[in-house]
Amino acid sequence: MHSLKILYVDTERVWRGGQDQLFSLILGIRDRQHQVWLAAPSDSPLSGKALQSGIETYFFGQRNELSPWAFLQLWKILGKQDFDIIHLNTPRPLVLGGLASKLRGVPLRVCSRRVNFPLSSPLSRLKYNWMQESVVTVSVSIRRTLIEGGVRPDLIKVIYEGVDLDWVDSQQAPAPGYGNRGLVVGTVAYFSPEKGHHTLVEAVPRVLSRVPDVHFVLVGGGALLSTLKARVEALGIQKNVTFTGFRSDSEALMKNFDVFCLPSISEGLSSAILVAMASRLPIVATQAGGIPELVIDGETGILVPPDDSDQLAVGLCKVLESPQLREKMGIAGRQRIEETFTLERKLNETEKLYLSMLASASDQAKDFG
Repeated sequence: MHSLKILYVDTERVWRGGQDQLFSLILGIRDRQHQVWLAAPSDSPLSGKALQSGIETYFFGQRNELSPWAFLQLWKILGKQDFDIIHLNTPRPLVLGGLASKLRGVPLRVCSRRVNFPLSSPLSRLKYNWMQESVVTVSVSIRRTLIEGGVRPDLIKVIYEGVDLDWVDSQQAPAPGYGNRGLVVGTVAYFSPEKGHHTLVEAVPRVLSRVPDVHFVLVGGGALLSTLKARVEALGIQKNVTFTGFRSDSEALMKNFDVFCLPSISEGLSSAILVAMASRLPIVATQAGGIPELVIDGETGILVPPDDSDQLAVGLCKVLESPQLREKMGIAGRQRIEETFTLERKLNETEKLYLSMLASASDQAKDFG
């Protein structure tokens, strides 16, 4: 089998689900005897983890989508190796990465799309339709959104994210830090508007009125953290709510949860739900984006409408009041991950996509030759 030379590009300076999933992809593809490089900001957690793992990393930052400086950086990076593939993990470098790699003669451009926001401009359609040979989405819902936005269906390939089950199972729960206060509802997500944390905070008093002995743990950092803390204090529920801030051990921390909740308003798929289900946690989440492709309502969790704190509270109470239901949903969730959402499957499908598209490009070159 041909050993590929792949450059992965990520422009984020934070660690979110997209960076976690890219990191597992890079390591997994390297383990399959392909050569991998990363281009990412020097101060990003992803760069740090890549360097610690022996991944050759080029420091690359891009704040403006059409930055001439960023184009020059990419141009220089792409000249360092005879790359077969450039795989762009974030939207910002799609135009410049696509253009620079075309001019450098890189055979294949692939990009990932993990968010479910509608495409907002003709430039967005251009950068997918003209700049990429393949657009990998992490859910059917995102694929549908892209097609509605004008992206050619033949470009889009759905490859679900995956979980390393052995790694999840090896995690040891840390000391909680918030005392032993009965049942724990936890969430892990960056504090941004689309994650819907405000819905969960508004649901807390309703839950406590029915199930008083519950503690809520909100893991993550982000711009809305101070606003949410202020709302918790205004509601007088601070004794029942803990904000942990960003935690690099969030997967281990989930071992202390009894229920996992994700109240997203918009969602691609959710890496956090994947880990929670792998950890045998029942899920209470919203019918947003790709979540219903992952969580089967009534079997592995309970799904409610987005931005509806009353219905979220009802769903949480139903699960919290029944130990049998929590156990049943947790077992079913783990089984679903084992069947459909493993890291091995993600690696298989991604590697197959790379090889098949390069073979197709090679055949086309021969035909034109």
